[in-house]
Amino acid sequence: APGDLLLRRCRRRTTGTPRCLRRPPPPDSGGSRCSGGRCPSPASSTTASPSPPPSWDLRAGAKTAPIPPTLLPAEDELMEVIEEQPRQRRHAFLLASIFEGRSPVFVFPYTAACGAPQRNLERAIQVEAEAPRMCYCHSDRVHQYNAVKNVMRQGGFHPVRPESSHWTLLWSKQTTAETIRAMQGSQRTNHFVGSRHLGRKDLLWRRILSMQRPFGREFDITPPGYVLPKAWDAWRETCRQRPETLWIWKPCGQSCGRGIRVLSSQISERDEETLRQKKGIAQEYVDRPLLIDGYKFDLRVYVVVTSFDPLKIYVNDEGLVRLATEKYSLSAETLGKRTMHLTNYSVNKASPAFVQNRDGCRDVESDEGCPHDEDLGAQASKWSFAELRAHFERQRLDFEGTFDRIKDLVVKTLVAVEPAMRADWARAVGEEGEGWAARGPGGACRSSCFEIYGFDVIIDADLKPWLLEVNVCPSFSSGSPLDKRIKTKLVADVFTLLGLRPPARWARETAAVLPVPQEDAGVTMLRADELDARAEALDECETLEDAIASFDDVAWELVLSAAEEESRRGGLECVFPTSRAAEYARFLDQESYCNMVLRIWHEAGGHDLFRTAESSHLLPPWLPRRVSTLTT
Repeated sequence: APGDLLLRRCRRRTTGTPRCLRRPPPPDSGGSRCSGGRCPSPASSTTASPSPPPSWDLRAGAKTAPIPPTLLPAEDELMEVIEEQPRQRRHAFLLASIFEGRSPVFVFPYTAACGAPQRNLERAIQVEAEAPRMCYCHSDRVHQYNAVKNVMRQGGFHPVRPESSHWTLLWSKQTTAETIRAMQGSQRTNHFVGSRHLGRKDLLWRRILSMQRPFGREFDITPPGYVLPKAWDAWRETCRQRPETLWIWKPCGQSCGRGIRVLSSQISERDEETLRQKKGIAQEYVDRPLLIDGYKFDLRVYVVVTSFDPLKIYVNDEGLVRLATEKYSLSAETLGKRTMHLTNYSVNKASPAFVQNRDGCRDVESDEGCPHDEDLGAQASKWSFAELRAHFERQRLDFEGTFDRIKDLVVKTLVAVEPAMRADWARAVGEEGEGWAARGPGGACRSSCFEIYGFDVIIDADLKPWLLEVNVCPSFSSGSPLDKRIKTKLVADVFTLLGLRPPARWARETAAVLPVPQEDAGVTMLRADELDARAEALDECETLEDAIASFDDVAWELVLSAAEEESRRGGLECVFPTSRAAEYARFLDQESYCNMVLRIWHEAGGHDLFRTAESSHLLPPWLPRRVSTLTT
């Protein structure tokens, strides 16, 4: 049949020029989708060819029919192309929208080397080889992570030098005001300008403390602390009142366990002299941690924020469980043993007792190689969350409840720093009165930044999680097969989640019909006073149905974008906003219009509004029809 001939043609082309999007055949072509005479004409087949769809135009706003599955390579054939990527020209892949007529975005398949099962690619479309190159920049001021470079290569993106501005995505150590002001609206970068409020331990504590004052124990999410030397007198008074309390002192801006000390309340004169001169934070030491076979451990939880307005938070389904390499003891003589009291990988990896985690396989190597002489019978010093779940089940501990509390901790932490992040954003673009509505001269807006955070969390003996710190530059080095699988998959999921779209020049420079990005006429074009007025009007609605009925094109664009984003989340779970968003609304400094719209949408049913006939009366007739329920 013609469809079988087309698929066989796709198989032949996997070692040459891959299958791609092409313009619809002209009306007099007899419905043939092939060029150059390489595919038999339907007229030569004994089976009549089906009529082509009325339009294959995927440009934004076009009234189109969904691409028939027979026009796309099967998933196994698409995977053949993906696996050929390192040996031929890079080819990008687009992901069709779940809504009719909306632009597809770039999708980043998992690399075979990382060992993760491949993501669902049923909605993927391969881009023709002749399309203009898509580029990214990996700054030389940050470690060159193979996880980032390999995922970009797999997705068909090409690297450019740091001095170039021809990139769609910038991976750097930090984002400056100069970078934001120079960015165009289509560019994305991996840090928010105000990330220091999360990464610096003193600033983070101050933000959480500011939430504890009005909300009390609801923000009891991190151990109590004192910023030194400013709060020296208050700390020493607490030490005198509670002489049995242990403390952990950390430098404000360091990482990897550098400079950390565990102290008793009775410190020596030498320690007092040293601590009085250094900037740091002294926090109560969690002296009753949950142990694994006698060893202390903490969790590296990967958290992704794609926007602070609306606030959109995702937690990765996998992370790292980092164990100390000496069994835990509270004896005063052991307080100086770093490999007992600190769980940092950088501290414990040099210990003779450290055991690498081979992730249950030998055919996937880490970037640093896998030692073959290790004691495979010993307990690994680093676990995955799946392994921790199995341990909890063996010990009859509540894994789901514990992680629900961790997700709550994550949301509250980000809610606490949002006002400071908002102020830094407006200051960076030179419009301090506009908050998140501020725009850069080149078009940078509230959605121009994203961030992957490493939340370090410890669980105490009562299964209460405590936030230890937040890493704004978590390591993506792959020192083991476990690290490689988790981190490479995470990077691919985040880049797909971002929804990077082809630039308008694709439509001008390629023979294929490629999507044109939608005009930026949504919420990012509104000023702060306009958004405030919309929020007031929405707040006056008495019922959810009234609120949904008042949604205009701007509000529905927020909803559609959020629904599309969640459909390409991979292994990421959206923890805010959800149907429980109202529980956190009272913590917000001022619930913004964007947050209000998504909260109302979730309260009214969220994704179910597009799926059930009972909800159809709430949707305006001009809203694009949902054509897929597949997630990737």
